[in-house]
Amino acid sequence: MKKRRLKIKLYLLISLVVILGTLSILYMALCRGKGYNEIPVDLPETTTEYVEEAPVEPLVPEEVPEESTALPEETTTKPPVKWDKYSPLDDLASENWALTLISKKYPLGKTYSPTLAPVIEGSSITADSRVAEAYKTMYADALKQNIVLTPYAGYCSYNRQKTNYDNKVNAFTLQGMTYEDAVANAEKRIEPAGSSENGAGLSVDIISASAGFASTDEYKWLTENAHNYGFILRYPEDKVETTGMIFQPWHWRYVGVTAATEMKNNNQCLEEYLGAV
Repeated sequence: MKKRRLKIKLYLLISLVVILGTLSILYMALCRGKGYNEIPVDLPETTTEYVEEAPVEPLVPEEVPEESTALPEETTTKPPVKWDKYSPLDDLASENWALTLISKKYPLGKTYSPTLAPVIEGSSITADSRVAEAYKTMYADALKQNIVLTPYAGYCSYNRQKTNYDNKVNAFTLQGMTYEDAVANAEKRIEPAGSSENGAGLSVDIISASAGFASTDEYKWLTENAHNYGFILRYPEDKVETTGMIFQPWHWRYVGVTAATEMKNNNQCLEEYLGAV
C-alpha cells in the first residue's frame, strides 16, 4: 500500500512539473507576441538590433555641453515626385535624401548601407551620420531643460528587420490568427525587411523610464520642439489610415528643419507632404 501511495505521489509530482513547464513555454511565446502598447514603456519592434528587455536607466552624460553643435546644413526642399518611377535609392543619393519615402510600396531593398554614427556619445545606437548630428544637437538642448531623450533604437540591418518581422508574424499566429491575419496585423506595427526607413538610418526610437511614452514630458517636449531640429513624429495617431501604421509615439524621423516645420504647421505626415497619399 505504501509503495502504491508513493508511486501515486511521484506520478502527481511529475505531472505537475510537466504542466508548469508547458505553461511557462506558452507564456514566453505569448510575451514575445505582445503588441506595441502592451510592452512596458512602449518599446518598439521596428528598428535596430536590440533584445526585448526592460530598458536601462536613461543615459545622461557627465557634463552637459554649454553650446549645442550646429545642425546639419539645410539642403532639403520639397521635390516634385513621379511616383510611378520612384526609387528610394535614387532619393537617398540626392540632395533631398532626408525626404526619402521608404515603405512596402517603395522598398529600400537589401543592399543600401548608410554611413553611420552614434546618435549620442557613449551610445551603441546609430543612425545616418547626418541624422545623428541633428539628434545630438536636439539631445543636448533638451537636456538643458531636464528632458532626457534616451535613444532606444536607430539603424536596423536587413537581416535584423527580417527577424523582427518574422517574430511578430509568428507571435500573432500563436495567438490563434490565420497566417493572412497575422501578416496584416504585423505590417501595421513593423515593416517587412527592406521596407523600413530604419534600414537607411533616418529614424530614432526614443524611450523614457516612465511607462507610456505618449504621456511623458519627453514626448510633450518632442511634439513642441522636434521640428526645430528636423524631426517629425513619423506615425501620428490621427494619420493611421494614411501611413498604414499604428500610432508610434517613440518613433521620430529626420526630414530636415524646413520640411519638419511645414509638416507641423500644416498637420501633415510625410506621405501627405510629399503627395504620396
